[in-house]
Amino acid sequence: MNWIIPHGFRTDFPASRSHRAATLVLCLGLAAAFALAAHAQAVAATTGTSTTQPFRVEIDAPKELHNLLQKGLDLMRWQQDERVTIESLKRLVAEARVEAERAMAAEGYFSATVKTSIEQEEKSAVVRISVEAGARTTVSAVDIQFRGPIADGDPANKKRIDAVRRAWRLQPGAPFRQADWEAAKRTAVEEAARELYAAASLVKSEARVDPETRTAALRVELDSGPAFRFGALQVSGTRRYHAAIVEHLYPIKPGEPYEASRLSAFQRRLLETGYFATAQIAIDRDATEAEAAPVQVSVIEARSQRIDTGIYASTDTALGVQFDYTNQDLLDRALRFRTRAKWDTKTQLLDFAMDTPPRAGGVWNTLSARYEATDIQNQRTEGTMAGVAYNWGVESTPSQLTLSAHHERQVIVGSNTERNDAVYAGYRQIFRYTDDPLLPRRGVLGSVHIGSSLPGMATQDFARATGKVNVLIPFGRRFDFSARAEGGIVFADSRFGIPSTFLFRTGGDQTVRGYSYQSIGVPQGAAIVGGRYLAIVSAETTWWLAGDLGAAAFVDAGDAFDDRDAFDLAVGYGVGVRWRSPIGPFRADIAYGVRSSTLRLHFSVGFSF
Repeated sequence: MNWIIPHGFRTDFPASRSHRAATLVLCLGLAAAFALAAHAQAVAATTGTSTTQPFRVEIDAPKELHNLLQKGLDLMRWQQDERVTIESLKRLVAEARVEAERAMAAEGYFSATVKTSIEQEEKSAVVRISVEAGARTTVSAVDIQFRGPIADGDPANKKRIDAVRRAWRLQPGAPFRQADWEAAKRTAVEEAARELYAAASLVKSEARVDPETRTAALRVELDSGPAFRFGALQVSGTRRYHAAIVEHLYPIKPGEPYEASRLSAFQRRLLETGYFATAQIAIDRDATEAEAAPVQVSVIEARSQRIDTGIYASTDTALGVQFDYTNQDLLDRALRFRTRAKWDTKTQLLDFAMDTPPRAGGVWNTLSARYEATDIQNQRTEGTMAGVAYNWGVESTPSQLTLSAHHERQVIVGSNTERNDAVYAGYRQIFRYTDDPLLPRRGVLGSVHIGSSLPGMATQDFARATGKVNVLIPFGRRFDFSARAEGGIVFADSRFGIPSTFLFRTGGDQTVRGYSYQSIGVPQGAAIVGGRYLAIVSAETTWWLAGDLGAAAFVDAGDAFDDRDAFDLAVGYGVGVRWRSPIGPFRADIAYGVRSSTLRLHFSVGFSF
């Protein structure tokens, strides 16, 4: 840049102090101007603002790889940048070629050919990236070795080693992808550390890729570290509530062998109380503390009050609305108060419950009251209940003793009106042994419930027992199988006088598909009422097509009856869609009911906000 002194500008100023100062200012200004000019020229050379080159990118590659490059190449984000010059575009294209080759290798295409070119058009340039992927590298062999106490040959340790090998995610024949390779190693360490060996680590890993055969032989070595035992509990983060609440819910005794699943169950139990918004639980993995490793619990307390509203829909009850209010610190005593109001076309419910804070051993009491009105299969009921419960049990087997008083008014269309009362004492136990608490694929879960009316304190004396079990079995990564069985019996001279909540009906979305809601039972007048016996079996297979979307095939059979000689299973079978949607699990089924010779649609979905 040239600077010109204006015509008539004097350079022979008198040597006064003010003029010398003016001269100094002028010189500094000129120096600054020259510096700015030099900087501007450097920026122009770097960014290419002097000659810009608009361009677009076209990728020729298989669909899967096309999407990968479209999202991953740094070149793509420069397409709309006005500062790109021809020189910088060439540099970006060269970098894109290297990036593409690395991306292909990460996907298992070690012999991929990547070609790039820049074609000039009238007003812009076209960058063409062509990929010939070639054959993908697959896993030829997997060798998982162990060192440390886990390798001592003990039967329990052999079982742990077998579990790690079964959990290995990159089996022979599978495509070798870098992401899968890293995930497989991470999963192996997590599985090794699931029981006893909390400090298990990966000490060596190797993937030998043969470019000629396009195969990869994998080898990893895990060190179990020492066997860990649970130590003292350390609690932090409590403010409103006493730390004793956490301690009372802790189901583990110092000295017991380490199991990650027990800490997960403890965490779930803390969150289910409603006292805490988050709970972070970890064992100290310092090998020097292995004999009595401290368990550190850090909690963040939840808001004491909460309101939830929701809508739900199903073919059983059509559209419904629900309102929930909870207060986890009623009267500033850590009393947990819950109320629920629910309305749909068949049921109106108002329910209240209050839990005491957990005491030593994880036990607590519950006071409850409920009003419920139903209109199902021409049987209309209005009932109230008040009761008290004693709760205990940890992890997979929570238990409950209940004492409750029931009053019910029952109108049976085409028959009579009944008033039924009972004071009932019962025992319930839930059991759950699954691989995941929220979305299990393997395991067993169910419940048993026994009880009876108190002598002389019921319209009709009775005793009752129910049980149900659900078995979950995965077949590979895409197929899930579940089998369910449920049964119940009421011991009484007659069903008359027994509140309907203790009798049995079935049919509908969650029981025997192919039949309308609770339409399988005992005919009385124009209604279907509950019987003293229940039997249900069901089997379902789900094929997960992609992500959270799956297709299901099922067969259900069940009956609710009052006379053993009248037992006759109602069979339903069909197909359906499963979707783990953002607003809750979605199920849609088409089922044929053999007894009724009808084809029915069943669907259900939940939504809360």
